[in-house]
Amino acid sequence: MKGFFALLFLITLAFLIWPYTAVYRLDQALQTNDQQTLSEMIDLASIREQIKRKLNKNVQSTIGEVSNSFIDWLQNGIQRMGADAVEHMVDNQWVVTQLRSHNRKSEQGGILDRMTYAFFDGPDRLLLRIGDLDDNPVHAHLSLQGLQWRITAVYN
Repeated sequence: MKGFFALLFLITLAFLIWPYTAVYRLDQALQTNDQQTLSEMIDLASIREQIKRKLNKNVQSTIGEVSNSFIDWLQNGIQRMGADAVEHMVDNQWVVTQLRSHNRKSEQGGILDRMTYAFFDGPDRLLLRIGDLDDNPVHAHLSLQGLQWRITAVYN
């Protein structure tokens, strides 16, 4: 019986550590500008869908409260590009730019040194906060999709 509980404990511990290895992998991909790994870890369709859901007050979104600058960015895009603004404005480079926005040099570097929060937001979702609370932090959700943790929402 002790062996069973030890095995259960090890499985639980591995599951709790697993998403943090994905955060480390994301940080390494950002630092080395590994576009292949970044594109594998970014789920653009989910990110776009969550932003659209946030715009629609009648539909629930996993995105929390957003900043005024985020709302202004969306409104300006919609005014310029119309209904397809999110499709045109949100791409891998936009996601990378958001993740790096609190770096001293926003065109390079990772996220670990600027991350102020990383914890489960559900059994299959990890919430990251990049930047200090009083400095318009970027939030990112990593969700378990199959056997891979991927970024499924980004907002500030």
